[in-house]
Amino acid sequence: MIVILYVAALIAAIALLVIAIYLSKTLKSASQTMNEVAKTVEKMTSELQGISGEAQQLLDKTNSLLDDVNGKVAKVDPVFDAIGDVGTSLLGLSQSVRELATLATNKVSTNEKKVAQAISVSRSLLAFKDKLKANKTAKQAAKEAEQESNL
Repeated sequence: MIVILYVAALIAAIALLVIAIYLSKTLKSASQTMNEVAKTVEKMTSELQGISGEAQQLLDKTNSLLDDVNGKVAKVDPVFDAIGDVGTSLLGLSQSVRELATLATNKVSTNEKKVAQAISVSRSLLAFKDKLKANKTAKQAAKEAEQESNL
């Protein structure tokens, strides 16, 4: 029975030794992995510092460019205000011309009959004048013919 105890103790010792060996290998592998992770983190930290420095420079340049653009836009704003005022003035002028044209068209339409009558009367007067002239010329020609025949 003592022998069984020694054999059981020996088996337990061998089992503990096997567990210790596997645990040792696992810890060694975990240690190597942790070392690689630490190296990777160091590399990333140094690269991130470089990138963050460049990003800060880019932000500084962007801010100065934005300030420059805002200053130039502020200088151009009065020009756009003036253009807007010119557009408003042109709109008012256009409306005034349109109203004047409408008024003139309406006046011409209302006075169209009067104008037609005035043209008709002036034509009649011109025709009457031409008839008087023709009569005068005919009378003068008759008078001249009579004087020639008397001679």
